[in-house]
Amino acid sequence: MLMHLSVKNLALIDQINLDFDRGLNILTGETGAGKSIIIDAVNLILGDRADRDLIQTGKDYAFVEAVFDISKHPHIVQILDELGIEMEEDGSLLIVRELSASGKNICRVNGRIVTLSILKNLSRYLVDIHGQHEHQSLLRIEQHEELLDMLGGAKIEKSKEKVREIYNSWRQIHRKIKKLSHLGTDGERRKDILQYQINEIESANLREGEEEELTRERDRLINAEKIINIVNSVYQDIYSGSGSYYSAFDLIGRCASQLKQIADIEPALDSLSQRLEEVFYQLEDIVYEVRNYRDGFEHDPYRLEEVEKRLEIIRDLKRKYGSNLNDIFSYLREIKEELDTLENSQEILDKLLKQEEDLYNQLLEACHVLSKQRKETAKIFEEQLKKQLTELGMEKSTFMVNIESVDNLSDPSEIRARLTPNGYDIIEFMISTNPGEPVKPLSKIISGGEMSRIMLAFKTILAQVDNIPTLIFDEIDVGISGRIAHVVGEKMGNISRSRQVICVTHLPQIAAMADSHYKIEKLYVDTHTRTVASKLDNGQRQEEIARMTGGKTLSKVNMEHASELIRMAQEYKSKLN
Repeated sequence: MLMHLSVKNLALIDQINLDFDRGLNILTGETGAGKSIIIDAVNLILGDRADRDLIQTGKDYAFVEAVFDISKHPHIVQILDELGIEMEEDGSLLIVRELSASGKNICRVNGRIVTLSILKNLSRYLVDIHGQHEHQSLLRIEQHEELLDMLGGAKIEKSKEKVREIYNSWRQIHRKIKKLSHLGTDGERRKDILQYQINEIESANLREGEEEELTRERDRLINAEKIINIVNSVYQDIYSGSGSYYSAFDLIGRCASQLKQIADIEPALDSLSQRLEEVFYQLEDIVYEVRNYRDGFEHDPYRLEEVEKRLEIIRDLKRKYGSNLNDIFSYLREIKEELDTLENSQEILDKLLKQEEDLYNQLLEACHVLSKQRKETAKIFEEQLKKQLTELGMEKSTFMVNIESVDNLSDPSEIRARLTPNGYDIIEFMISTNPGEPVKPLSKIISGGEMSRIMLAFKTILAQVDNIPTLIFDEIDVGISGRIAHVVGEKMGNISRSRQVICVTHLPQIAAMADSHYKIEKLYVDTHTRTVASKLDNGQRQEEIARMTGGKTLSKVNMEHASELIRMAQEYKSKLN
């Protein structure tokens, strides 16, 4: 939910901080007080294009900050993870929008700068705004299929999963067929190339780890003289000695012998004598190994030439077929498979065409089942929405879910073009709000009041399946009054039990249903007009609702009327709870 909204230097707002609650949050105020600016601020958070004219006169920048609690919305967390944006430990999401008079526009999500398109993609899962704004998900045709399927529940989801599974297999087979079908006359030329490459690699008789072995051998051969000189020197120092000095072997042996002679006299030296003897025997083993290495060392200058030639062959193959021997082996396997495919292409193509036909028929059948379920769900949805619209004073409206399938298509290419991972249906919500007029797409409705009530009817039905956690209704009361106003208030109360609802209203019947009530007003400070906001306590709520019932002054009758509206709202909410 939207927990906090902070706005600075935006239009008439110097600084406003609003802490919203769960349930139904109501914003009221006189016409022109600045309620629309609050909605504009939310729209900026949702990724609306920024207009520099929104920046307060005389200021260099404007700033909007929103904090959301997304701890109970794993799908939003998943989107953040895909974007590489770290989650806060408390499950909060911070979105910041900064506007500059110079035209610079910065969007931040949890401290990370993001593009406007990323912000839009994320925010569409956070807030849905209904009113005179473009953030109306039900106006997007691509949403209609998704919403209808959500109403169908697990039954439709299972059918969609089957369609997706068959569709993916079908497309995979289709791609293989397309690849084979395009080989044509180039196939023979390609076979020659592949055969040459296979012969070239196989004739080299490469072994795993061969390059590393040859490299080590080459280094040894290049440094052969240095190696044998050092080995001879070591052997001489350890064992042979020279005319001017004793060898290490002789010196240690003599020391061990001397200590042993006095060990009986001084027992403390006995352990030293034994340790020296151990060193002597170890050194004897080392002498043996050094001598064997020296005597067995071979230095063949012709071998170096052979190694270099072999390494050159490997380097040449690496330049053509891979950065290392493993890559070359992998490439060899791939081209062998490709050559086998080419040599047996017609046989393989025939099998693939049969598989493709079988999968195509399976896919059509799965899409047919899904379409039938959608049509059944659509009938129930139409009846439910008709009931909701009647309660909202639009009893003369006609609503239908238009599902365009492939029943009337005879051209196989047209049918294939309509197949998608979600079936072949094109779904659009249609409505007529006046008797005698034909139904038209939902997006063609002009009246803001009608649109808001239609949206409310939709949300009443979809509240249990729609995943958008926060709904904002901007002046949903346009063109309604009396009994219908009570109904609208009750429906928003219903929705707010499972969603956070923020509503800008002029109707006291709706305001009385609030769980939290905020007043937006315009003040004149130091010759400037400024918009301020405050959360009302129970007494202030009664006064504000009394003001909304009419009259220039707060009369006893107004206050009693407000009290009665609040009481009735409380009783209704108690029944809901």
